[in-house]
Order: sequence, then structure tokens, then C-alpha cells
Amino acid sequence: MKNRIKDMNFILRFKDLLIEALRDNKKLIIGLYILFIICFVAAWFLSASKVQMAFANIPFGNGTDISISALELFIHNASGGIMIYLSSILFAIPAIVMIIYDGINIAVIGQLISTVTHNDGMFYFVYLIPHGIFEITASVIQSACGVMLFRFICRFIKAIHNSEIHGTSEAFNSSKKILIQSIVLMVFSIILLLIAAPIEAYVSVPVAEFLTGV
Repeated sequence: MKNRIKDMNFILRFKDLLIEALRDNKKLIIGLYILFIICFVAAWFLSASKVQMAFANIPFGNGTDISISALELFIHNASGGIMIYLSSILFAIPAIVMIIYDGINIAVIGQLISTVTHNDGMFYFVYLIPHGIFEITASVIQSACGVMLFRFICRFIKAIHNSEIHGTSEAFNSSKKILIQSIVLMVFSIILLLIAAPIEAYVSVPVAEFLTGV
């Protein structure tokens, strides 16, 4: 009974921290989402003619098994996000680069699939939406966490040099809120990826094939 109460308290505490982190960093997350959309739209239109010229005569579904398990998808996406988060101590550059890369990469892959399925992107968007809602949101949040980690480092260094703050312990305590929020949001992004992985592995393709008749 005590363990159950502790679990409930932990869940409620995490929920409160998550809501606070999302509220405090709303502008950052929205800004990164807008950056992703801009990169996606630009890459979608700019890559269309080149992809069509290169792959227009390739038939879709040549019998090659390219299936991947939900566990593999989750490990790949989660480990990549954690690496980006940790490497963002380098002026948050990896976090920004990741969101730009994701937008461009997803758009180019979409153009490739659209070209070989000959359906002007309908199959790809129907395929992308079920898991993409979770996966893309997780990627955006992971990028935001990277920026927040660098922000924490800047605030910590600034606090150390503040004459009103004495010692690294006090400097850390004055700056730790944003670090805690970044960790909470990283955990949330991992949960989103955990939801996205089985949808992408087992649901997205059959649904897209059924709805578009591919």
C-alpha cells in the first residue's frame, strides 16, 4: 500500500513538473516546431524535381523486407535524442542542427516514397501522421532540452561569477530549475517515442496502404 502511494505521489509530482516545464518553455518549443515545419516545407518543394528525376522509374514494393521492430525504432530514436541532448553543451548547436536535419530528412524521404508510389504524397502523409504526431513532437522537445541544457550551463557560470552568490553549490541551486525541467522534458520525450515506436512498426504502413490503396 505504501509503495502504491509513493508511486502515485511520484507520478503526480512528475506531472506537475512536466506541466511547469512545458509552460515555462512554451515559446522555445513552439519556435523549434516552426523551424521544423519551415525546413520540412522548404525541403519538400526544393527536392521534389530532383527526387522525381532520380527515382521516377523505380517500382514500389520490390519484395525487399525493410521492416524494423518497435524495439529497434525506439532504441535508435531514444539513443539519438539522448546523444543530441548531452552534446548540446557545445553551444546548443547539435540541438538546432538536429531539428533542421529532421525537417529536411523527413521531407526528402517523403518525396522519395511519393515518387515511387506515384500518389503525390498521399501515402506518405497518411503513413507519417499516426506515429509522427508523437515522434516529431519528441524530436522537437529533445532539441528544446538541448537548448535548455546549454542555458543552464550559461546561468550556472554566470551565477558562479555573481558576487552575491557564494560557492558552486549555491550557484547550482540558483540555476538548477532549468536543468531539472530539461531532464523532465527528456523523460517525456522518451515516453512519446515509446508510444510512437509500435505505431510506426505495426500500424502506420498497414493503415496507409488500406486508406490509399497502395
